[in-house]
Amino acid sequence: MEPLHFLVVFLTLGVMLVGLAGTVIPALPGIELIWLATVAYWVFTGFDRWGIILLVLMTILLIIGEVVSFFLANTTAVKTGASWQAVVASLVLGLIGMFVIPIIGALIGAVLGVLLVEWYRRRNWREALRATTGTVWGYGLSIGAQFVVALLMIGLWGAWVFGEWWLNRPTV
Repeated sequence: MEPLHFLVVFLTLGVMLVGLAGTVIPALPGIELIWLATVAYWVFTGFDRWGIILLVLMTILLIIGEVVSFFLANTTAVKTGASWQAVVASLVLGLIGMFVIPIIGALIGAVLGVLLVEWYRRRNWREALRATTGTVWGYGLSIGAQFVVALLMIGLWGAWVFGEWWLNRPTV
């Protein structure tokens, strides 16, 4: 592998690891960043035919990851009694919290959104806490799903890079 290609592989992996961290840390992009790093690597390697196959697979994984993440977060919240108003408040306060208190603000805002709306709706702290707990579980499952998809995406890209190297290695 020539030095420039090695540098691009190293930088791409670094960006992907930031994306992996982003599946757990709300202030960072997650699987979307991994997908973008794959696209950039594909462009650098000259749009080879294996790259387009990988890109299609990565796009499918990205879509699956986003849908599963959204589904887990919202259905778990609703199953434990959170209303659609609480889910919306969770999203809005989570976004605001992300900018007010970096890294943990999104989680604090999301939890407060559900807790306050459900308490206001029901005037019962126990039911509000039940809905909030379900929301936290849903977000936890969502993060876990995104993390697994991120690992799959990085592994798929790694197999592609290794395969490229193996096919193009110097022979004796």
